[in-house]
Amino acid sequence: MSNTPDDLVHGAEADRWGGWSWRDPSRGEHYRTCSYCGSIHPEDLAAETEWRAEWADPKYGWPHKFYVNVPNRNPGQLFITGATTGTPTSLAGAMWIRSNVIPDNVNTDGWRDVDETYQWVSIGTRPTHHAKFYTAHLADPTIDREQLETIQQTSGLRFRFHDGRVHWEPFT
Repeated sequence: MSNTPDDLVHGAEADRWGGWSWRDPSRGEHYRTCSYCGSIHPEDLAAETEWRAEWADPKYGWPHKFYVNVPNRNPGQLFITGATTGTPTSLAGAMWIRSNVIPDNVNTDGWRDVDETYQWVSIGTRPTHHAKFYTAHLADPTIDREQLETIQQTSGLRFRFHDGRVHWEPFT
């Protein structure tokens, strides 16, 4: 995406990182994310039927971000859920194995040089993915109006972006 002061989503903030774009799904997730802020794509969030907004700390002065649990479409998939260089501690439901014998059916996306960095990894399933949504993405003029309404209604707030400022009110 072009990142100029006219970019209504991230403005010029993302320029030093080469702008922003939508990344393909990774790490066992089925939704796209913003390369700059990590936000779930509005289209992918609006397509989910079972979510509720868990609003982040309002330290920025406005409801800038919320978290959402997105059901995993492959809940039986095994993932690395933790790692340690020392003796593994007991985590409820965690299965610890040596990092140099990770089975091929375990999703290791996002873990670089795991067998060189850690001695042990924990393996488990992830029934949900914990995603975040930055409300600045609602300022994108290309967002589908129906998807915008779905996100605003489910999150409980209606947003307006005007002259570089954000306004919000309860969704009614």
